[in-house]
Amino acid sequence: MAGETLEAYFNKVYSETFRAVSRFVVSKCGSVQESEDIVQNIYTRFYQRIAKKGYDDIENAEAFVINIAKFECKSYYGNVKKRSISANFSDYTEEQMVEIEAQMSKEQPVLEDVLGNDILAKQIFEDIANDDPVIGRIFYLHFVCDMKLDEVARTLDLNLSTVKNKLYRTIEKQKKKFDL
Repeated sequence: MAGETLEAYFNKVYSETFRAVSRFVVSKCGSVQESEDIVQNIYTRFYQRIAKKGYDDIENAEAFVINIAKFECKSYYGNVKKRSISANFSDYTEEQMVEIEAQMSKEQPVLEDVLGNDILAKQIFEDIANDDPVIGRIFYLHFVCDMKLDEVARTLDLNLSTVKNKLYRTIEKQKKKFDL
């Protein structure tokens, strides 16, 4: 760290902590759009702090940034814990859940090809996030943060079957809506 420029240190910390910070914030937020604002505030606050006081006293940059994240989440929501609680899809039979899991495990090359198109991908993601904040968080954590579905379920305090169901239904809905 000695001799490292402020910008180099910030960029290093950003690249090393972004996934963990994003996961933390998305798990605490009501929507993906809100989490993007909060993440931006976190790194702005971090940069301002290291520009003002330096970074030699920071022993663990990830822990330091996560602490900023905790503060920003509390500030953003006015010290009120805002959690979206999803309906439980326990009305599905075991056979239906097996079918859902089988469908989700199939490769979806058409959807992956289309998601390569940035404009369409942005439209799809905005549609998903605006439709239901919980679904937006599921997609963000799974596809952007590369979390496994069981990790997403634990992070959002949802049943794994709920996460799978929401993901599967939303993918099918988007395929129909965007003619994929």
